[in-house]
Amino acid sequence: MNENADKHLDHLSRKVMGKSAVESPSFDFTNRVMSQITSLSTSSATTYVPLISKTVWGLIIVLFVALTVFLGFVTSHRQTTHEKSSWLDRLALESISNYEFINPLAHLHLSQTTLYGIVLFAFMFSIQIPVLKHYFNKRFEV
Repeated sequence: MNENADKHLDHLSRKVMGKSAVESPSFDFTNRVMSQITSLSTSSATTYVPLISKTVWGLIIVLFVALTVFLGFVTSHRQTTHEKSSWLDRLALESISNYEFINPLAHLHLSQTTLYGIVLFAFMFSIQIPVLKHYFNKRFEV
């Protein structure tokens, strides 16, 4: 039954293909298609818009430079002739060097097995990152 149906479908497809004429596109088909493609505007969803515009970056830089210059002039004008200290001395950074930092992990003791696990995890993680980066770079290449 299937063989008879296949023969019938084959005969029908040959008959239809024989009656149809081969079509060819017009001479300037490629040029018209390409002009339509280039005339399409890109959607706003795919266009890149920076989070901070160039004018805002310029304003931030100008404000930073103005603040730096202002602080430089204010500290130099406030100094008297008897006092010849720099503005770094006024920040009192020497008090930070006397500060004792408390280590919260000083009394933490880990077993050898835990340490081996942490070292092995760090080692495997450091290998996996470049491998995954290479994989995704190859995957998204055009």
